[in-house]
Amino acid sequence: KDMTMDPPGPHGVKDAYCLLNFGDSITTDHISPAGNINKDSPAAKYLVQRGVERKDFNSYGSRRGNDEVMSRGTFANI
Repeated sequence: KDMTMDPPGPHGVKDAYCLLNFGDSITTDHISPAGNINKDSPAAKYLVQRGVERKDFNSYGSRRGNDEVMSRGTFANI
């Protein structure tokens, strides 16, 4: 409704800093959880606390819409 064909330019970034700088040795494949949820992982513990049975864990891909599971699976591939 109130959009224009010329979006405004970026605003200045203030008080920002780099949280982590890994260089080229780590990719999103290392950071993003993939595959089955390991029974001893933080994601598995989270699911168990919410009444999910181990047989129903499934994979990170099937739970990608659940930020709580995905954040607990970060770096699970290493």
